[in-house]
Parts: sequence; structure tokens; C-alpha cells
Amino acid sequence: MGRPTPRSEDVVIAGAGAAGLSVAAMLERRGIRPLMLEREAELARPWERRYESLRLNTPRPLSTMPGYRMPRRYGRWPTRGDMVEYLRDYPRRVGLRVEPQTEVTGLERDELGWRVRSSRGELRSRCVVVATGHDHDPRTPEWPGRETYGGELIHSSAYREPSSFRGRDVLVVSARNSGSEIALELCRSGAARVRVSMRTPPNVVPREWVGVPLMYTGLPIDPLPDRVGDEAVWAVQRLIYGDLARWGLPRSPVGVQTDARRRHKSTLIDAGFVAALKAGELELVAAVQSFDRREVVLADGARIDPDVVIAATGYRGGLEPLVGHLGVLDARGWPDLPRGGEHPAAAGLYFSGYWASMIGQLAHMRRDSRRIARGIARRLRR
Repeated sequence: MGRPTPRSEDVVIAGAGAAGLSVAAMLERRGIRPLMLEREAELARPWERRYESLRLNTPRPLSTMPGYRMPRRYGRWPTRGDMVEYLRDYPRRVGLRVEPQTEVTGLERDELGWRVRSSRGELRSRCVVVATGHDHDPRTPEWPGRETYGGELIHSSAYREPSSFRGRDVLVVSARNSGSEIALELCRSGAARVRVSMRTPPNVVPREWVGVPLMYTGLPIDPLPDRVGDEAVWAVQRLIYGDLARWGLPRSPVGVQTDARRRHKSTLIDAGFVAALKAGELELVAAVQSFDRREVVLADGARIDPDVVIAATGYRGGLEPLVGHLGVLDARGWPDLPRGGEHPAAAGLYFSGYWASMIGQLAHMRRDSRRIARGIARRLRR
């Protein structure tokens, strides 16, 4: 008996998170009905697994997706729970096809376009959009001595809420978005001591100033060269905070726009962290160098013995197993092509959700989804 013929689709989208859903909605507007393959049993599970106090750092109007506005009841800064509700309601509101519990495991070129391997079998598709998530795989550095460390070490992706850390000495590694928010929550929820280990000083801006979300001020600057955004945000940081060097936060050697676009690094969006640092509720210490039995060795030679280390050290895109053989990734494993475009070596293959800038990721997903939908529509007409 011969091998069954794989079913065919015009467009397959790998991943039904915010990036994939945005592309699907824009394709639907053009009369193209994509099939979304989602590895989780339920949408928004990655958001649901984040820490309970999480709020978006982009205001609600900049976080909304095509075809269905975020409800006004979410307020200015939507919560983790709001985002979970919104993403789960979105396919029904917009009318999208989603196949849950189906993970895309490989892509290969063929005469139709692409052969898509998944956990439920094989498909063929003329176009494929990879939207499996920027924060796909938690990344913990290979610190010397990590494997034999006698204390507790977790990645920030495993942190949910602060009750189990009351009365404990905690070291949070990284003073960027997640690290600063977790450290602030811990120090104000009963942790005995909270230190924050920092290798490179981050750029620092508040969520809002004099009642205005600062993300809006970045909109006209965002299309300009990186250096313009870098200098503009540094000027705003100096205006609002003055010189933070005396508190252990000198000027970042890399500007905010360059950090986000080129290095995939987040900014410290301040919602009380700087005030807590000035009040002595938090302590900044040098970068983690290694582990020695129960001690953490810092870059300045100091040794500390926290009860628990929380590594807010970011994520990897996890794209190598899926498309690493196609020559479309750069040396760090991120898509090596213009936002919303195609790679010359992989016609009909698109990526969404792997770019950010000073205005965050969600705003870019909405913009990129338009470009991708236009490109796919042109390709399907050929």
C-alpha cells in the first residue's frame, strides 16, 4: 500500500500566539484562509505560565491585534490574565482555523512549495509562516560549577508569585524587564534580602511620566536610524532620573534601540525598581561569574550565599531544529532577513514575532503581519 498523499494548504502558520494570529487575521482580510498549527492544547499557555503580576509594558492601544480591539476594561496596562483571555477569544472573534496539540517539527522545500512535518503527520503548503515565539526556550548561562551548585537555581520562567520566597535571601540575575519586576515584587512581598546581579547596565525608562505612557513618544522616532533612538531615550532617562551612576546604574554602553533591534535585549521599564534601589530595598551586585558548592562567585571576586538564585537571563528562539538547515538564520539563531520579507534562499517562507524595538514587540507584529500578508497574496497569485 502506497504512502498516503499529504493534505495540501495554501498557507500554514506554525504557532498560534500573538504573532501567528496577527498574520492569520491579515490573510483572512485578503480572502486567504490559513491553517494554524499550535503545539499547546490551549492557546496562550506560554502567557498563562508567566508570573502572575505581569503587566504589558506597551499600553493597550499599541498591544491590540488586527480585527479585534482589546477591550477597554483591560485598562491602560493589560495584565497577564487579560492577555490570556484576549488571545483565547481572538480566533473566535476573527474566525480563524487553529489545530491545537499539533507541533511543527520540520520544514523542507518541495515542488509545491513546502513540506511541513508535524506531530500529527505531514502537510504540503505553498507558503509557511514561522511564528513559534521569540521566547521559545528559556536560556540559563553555562556558568562554571552550575551543575554541582548546592543551592536552589531556577529560571525566571519558573517563577509564578512571591509567597514561597518570604523570609529568604534571593539573588536575581539581570536587571532588565523580568528581572527588575520580579526583584521588586520579592522585596515588597517579604523576602529577607533581594540582590540583583548585573553584567551590563540596562537602559532605564518609566512606563509613564506625568501621566503619559512613554511608549507613545517612541512612535515617531522608531523608523529613524538606531542612533537617533539611542540618544533620544538617553536624553529622556537623564531628564527623568538624573545621574543614576551613584546608585549603580551608569549609562548603558548600548543604546535602547540598538539593544532591542540588534541584540534582542529588553529595557528596564521602571515601575518602582529605581525607587526601591534608592531606598535600599534592593541591592545591585556584580555579574555572576561561577558557582562554588553553595556559593555564588561574582565578577568582582565577592562570594555570596543566597538561598535561591533566579536567572532572568532571557530566551532562545529555538528555530535551529525547525529551519537551521535552510540557511535562513544568523549566527545567533534569529531570522536573517528583513521584517515581513522572504529570504532569497527560501521563497514562500516567512517569520513573524522575532523582531523588537523601542516600541515593543506587539506593535511590530501588527505591522509585520500586513507585510507578510501582502507578500503571500502576491505569491499565491503567481
